[in-house]
Amino acid sequence: MTDPSSAWPTPETLGQLVREAQQDGPDALNRLLATLRPALVTFFGRRLPPDLTDTEDLTQLALMRIAKALRRIDPKRADDYIATVARNLLRTAYRERARDQRRHLPADTELASVAWLPDSQAEYEELMLAVHRVVLTRLPRPLREIMTRVLDDESQVQIADELQVNEVTVRTRLRRARLILRRELAAFMSCSKSRVSPEVDRSEGDTGQAASP
Repeated sequence: MTDPSSAWPTPETLGQLVREAQQDGPDALNRLLATLRPALVTFFGRRLPPDLTDTEDLTQLALMRIAKALRRIDPKRADDYIATVARNLLRTAYRERARDQRRHLPADTELASVAWLPDSQAEYEELMLAVHRVVLTRLPRPLREIMTRVLDDESQVQIADELQVNEVTVRTRLRRARLILRRELAAFMSCSKSRVSPEVDRSEGDTGQAASP
């Protein structure tokens, strides 16, 4: 099961925390950063290879960027902005990893044999983040209870037992949840195809705006 304390905060929660930090000063900023820290640690920790140990460094860098840009963040889009900061740092880590791998390859090794594909991995992680966001913000509670457990790799038998419903109910709710996910993610996929280049995307710290993940 996912530790609730490390779950990504809802857009409403982030918007409120950012608004309070902009109005109330250092104490409110500390509350925002304290809320984000475990979520960012989990975000990076789940997506970085086990031989990379800079999860804390990336988390700290993300928090520093968010704090520095606080006055420019639109509270209504705080969720998108913070998610984009995290994704950009993750993409940079992937690319640095890929460069390190190529640097240490034997001279006669084909580059095509290198399994690490940073851009593809980043796109996959963006999609997974979008899935989690839809589950948290678009699904009614009965469907959300099913999908959060599916994302935790629980079987339908386990889910039925935990929620004290029969397996037919689990399958029915799962079908309804998937229909909503397909509908909501269609917009995400369309947005992804028209997304600007990484060079432009890296400027999130200057604009206070972020493309929807």
